[in-house]
Amino acid sequence: MAERRIGYLLKELDRLIEARFDDDLAAGGLSRRHWQLLHTLSEGPRSADELREALAPFWKTQGEWTTEIRTLSSAGLITADADALALTVTGRATHDDTFARIGERRRAMAQGVEPGQFATTLQVLERMIGNLADAS
Repeated sequence: MAERRIGYLLKELDRLIEARFDDDLAAGGLSRRHWQLLHTLSEGPRSADELREALAPFWKTQGEWTTEIRTLSSAGLITADADALALTVTGRATHDDTFARIGERRRAMAQGVEPGQFATTLQVLERMIGNLADAS
């Protein structure tokens, strides 16, 4: 019976994680793309090429990149200096506030789940993913 339910449970968990994550981002005035850019830049300045390459899997169009960079720059969250993009003081604060909200959400999601149970769940999911990926 559990095997028939795992797909539903995984999809429902994914749906709820995505919805709550979007709520947490929206609370800080951010979109998913904004967050990806800010979080990547939180590790330190990057060249535009480096940042674009790091986030390439997430862009749907080339124009999206330009639009998102302009939006964050206009909002005073990032700055460009000699082809290096970096967080501003406001960008760092926005990132850190959002990161804290996301951390609170993750802790709430795992409430009542022992660390060992959580680790085991991840191991089981990784194993199942591997099993299906290997089964061509």
